Amino acid sequence: MKSPDFPQFQRRWKVGATIVSLLLLLVFLVSIILRRFNGDEGIIGEWAYWLANVGEARSMLYYSYFGEKALSLPIYHKFYTILLAGIIKLFGFEPFFLRLISLFSFVGVVWLSKVYLKQNRLTAFSLPILIGIYLAQSLWFNFAFVARPEVMMAFLALSVFVLLKQFSVSRHWKWALFAGLVSGFSFYTHLNGLAIIAAGGLFLLFRFQWKAVLAYGFSAFLVASLFVLDIPGNYLGLLHELSQAPDVENSSFSATRLLMKLLTEHERFFHNAGLAIFSLTALLSLVFGWKYQKKQNADLLIFTALLILSLSLLTHGKTPKYLLFYMPFMVLIILSGLQYLLATERKTKILVIAVFLLAGAVISVVDYAKEYPYFVDVKARNQAMADKMETGKTVLAHNGFVFGQIENFEIRSPIIFFFTHDGFAENNQEDRLEYLTFAHEKGYDYVAIDMILERKEVRNFILFQQLKIGDTLAGFELAYKDSDFLVFKHLD
Repeated sequence: MKSPDFPQFQRRWKVGATIVSLLLLLVFLVSIILRRFNGDEGIIGEWAYWLANVGEARSMLYYSYFGEKALSLPIYHKFYTILLAGIIKLFGFEPFFLRLISLFSFVGVVWLSKVYLKQNRLTAFSLPILIGIYLAQSLWFNFAFVARPEVMMAFLALSVFVLLKQFSVSRHWKWALFAGLVSGFSFYTHLNGLAIIAAGGLFLLFRFQWKAVLAYGFSAFLVASLFVLDIPGNYLGLLHELSQAPDVENSSFSATRLLMKLLTEHERFFHNAGLAIFSLTALLSLVFGWKYQKKQNADLLIFTALLILSLSLLTHGKTPKYLLFYMPFMVLIILSGLQYLLATERKTKILVIAVFLLAGAVISVVDYAKEYPYFVDVKARNQAMADKMETGKTVLAHNGFVFGQIENFEIRSPIIFFFTHDGFAENNQEDRLEYLTFAHEKGYDYVAIDMILERKEVRNFILFQQLKIGDTLAGFELAYKDSDFLVFKHLD
């Protein structure tokens, strides 16, 4: 029997969801101005800087690791870096502008989500609620305005699915052709796009039509091949370069290892409290309306499962940021489940989903607020640290030191140290000496440590309080110290 008070409950639920979503959106808009710097933005930004200025992607941050190969990188996020290079030419080398690609990709994901919902007559949710469910996951909240390619890759993955969904409905091979083109661009954007290509290809096997399979495979291969145009030896050269990449070189690809990667993919979904809550929300949305989901969203569930299968086998670890590839599909599953529960008046189950989503929203805001001490002007801090050193010298410094200083110093990344050393000794004094000894052996003129922007591993072992100006360690002298910076100068 229909509950007479349910329409009132439904209105209240939607009003509450809209208010929470608008608050999340407000905090997110504030975060566009006040945001923590991500160290990877320095690495990827440097590639784009050199591409914009000398016509080749370089990695002088990694020069001590790559050697002369750093002057013309064969492996990098190519299409994404090309887009960043274009932004640099238009607006200069500024973190804010480099982050716009992720923001536009977020807008694209929301738009495609709205398209899918409309096509499947899932019309119970307003645009603010749709945006709010995305922002209720702190990983998405963070990466929606970071100069990294994951949100763009999520947009491309969702684009491939929407196009394949059109093929599934119309059975016309042209949609498979378009999907192949987009999936090829995903590989050209980031090598993990291979998982998107694989998921799309496997999906077509469930809706087999030989014209569609050929159109998808040909177009995907054609666009993906752009990646190898400047690599000597083309595909063989790509395989050679990949085999030497640190993440690949230290990974195992045995059958046992591949099976374990598949069986442990759940670790990506439950990496922290925020991800666990979001993953459980999607899972409950499936469980609470499984028959409906299976009938209404068969294509969505199949593609999502195939994407999870492909990405789990291809990635080298369980880093949570690649969960962003899955999140648009998880959001669509949540919204589909909610619409079913609203239509069938399952008040208790709706409240359970609402509590989980609200908990995720709280975690998003709290995680953002915890970052407050790190909301700094990166270029201004870099300049303050640069003033303590002689320009033209080689400096071991955090990756973001490239912003505003890339033309003034030869900058090297601490990651080189972590790539080439198995780990630190247990004694913190030895850890510190090991790091400075490494810098001395490489002939670096300065070791500069920003106590906010530097890698946590470096900040933790440097034993800041014990050091005094004039102390000498491993061939370096502590030339400058304040609450923000340490600057070690190479002893002649």
